[in-house]
Amino acid sequence: MNIKTTINNQWRRFLTLDRSARLFILITVMTGIFFAGWDLFFNLYILAKGFDKEFLGLVNSLYPAAVLLFGIPMGMLSDRIGRKYSLLIGQIFFLISFLIIAITSSGTVILAVSFIGGVVDTLYIVSVTPLLAQLSNKANRNYLFSIVFGLATLSRMVGSFLAGQLPLWFENVFGFQSSTALSYQAVLITCIGLTFLTLIPLLMIKLPEKVAELDENGERVVSKVRNGSREKLQNILKNKVVWKLFIPNLQIGLGSALIIPYLNLYFVEKFFVNDQTLGLLFSLGALATGLASLFSPRLANRLGTRIRAIVLVQGSSLLFLLVLGFSPVLGIVMIGFMARGALMNMGHPLFESFTMDQVSEDEQGTLNSVMILSWEIGWAVGPFVSGLVQERYGFNPLFVAMALLYASAIIMIWFFFQHTEKVSKSGQAYPTP
Repeated sequence: MNIKTTINNQWRRFLTLDRSARLFILITVMTGIFFAGWDLFFNLYILAKGFDKEFLGLVNSLYPAAVLLFGIPMGMLSDRIGRKYSLLIGQIFFLISFLIIAITSSGTVILAVSFIGGVVDTLYIVSVTPLLAQLSNKANRNYLFSIVFGLATLSRMVGSFLAGQLPLWFENVFGFQSSTALSYQAVLITCIGLTFLTLIPLLMIKLPEKVAELDENGERVVSKVRNGSREKLQNILKNKVVWKLFIPNLQIGLGSALIIPYLNLYFVEKFFVNDQTLGLLFSLGALATGLASLFSPRLANRLGTRIRAIVLVQGSSLLFLLVLGFSPVLGIVMIGFMARGALMNMGHPLFESFTMDQVSEDEQGTLNSVMILSWEIGWAVGPFVSGLVQERYGFNPLFVAMALLYASAIIMIWFFFQHTEKVSKSGQAYPTP
């Protein structure tokens, strides 16, 4: 199949999606482009302001700590008020919070608002996966999850590349010296301002009406008692499958939290890359990850189950993780950086899709909040511990710890779920994009 045919097939498949699903894909792309500069330069901005790595580690831990503490309540709130209002409220107050962080010079305010930003953004985060499940069906769910994740990553490619040029552009136009706190601050404020534009398509989203339930005589059921939020949580926590999902997700979250937030510092400190090179590097990494993610449903089809695909790609990423952490050659490290990100994240949309299939639709928000909680436990601890270790021992012990946590999680996923999904005789359990 040639490239033109593949693109045409992808486009036809995209057009079959619900209009609101396509709008959310647009929101995802816009957020990826506009907000990439924040992730690229925030760490450098904090250090350029005169704060040390221990403070940076604390800042990076407060946001996930808020998600950890408020994940389950926000998941319940999302189930109660609906996905659209949850997304709107979360996005508006998240952007306001981060704008304050970009403007203030007070360390106390940065710490406080980082936590508050995490609280309000939790409502957005816990609503995304259930929204995608609501806007899809079993025939196109893997495709929608994969294309959202893939295009989010590809859009970050564009955003990272453009953001890498912004400090130099601000220097040429406004006289801000590049690689300084002022130039980084200008980039952060620009990113936040542009991300406010995502509220326009978000307001246009319309959720599908639930199909009316019928009794045994074919009559419409006027009223049906549903489990309350507390009962939903109790039912989910009693489900052994949820705990089998929870534990490996926690380990992967902790492993990633040790390194991923600081990869920009790693490249700057070890290889002395400049702002433009850093932007290009992260852009290439996002390109590799995004392209790989788009093929994850096809790989699941080929192997017969999502679990096989997840274990294969994430297990393969471990070699490149060690290359990233220990090679002294920048070119080889770049290959390791791109391959690790592509392979590890290729399994992410499949794992999310698999997770949502384990419970009923009205429990998906609560389950998603439980899964986010497992992830954020690691991210609440990892960045702060990483900052302390970096100050004393550098990055090497962190890469070793990350590899061990990833490996044990991948082994658990295989032993827990290898027999969960049936393989069709054709080997194709999922629709191919």
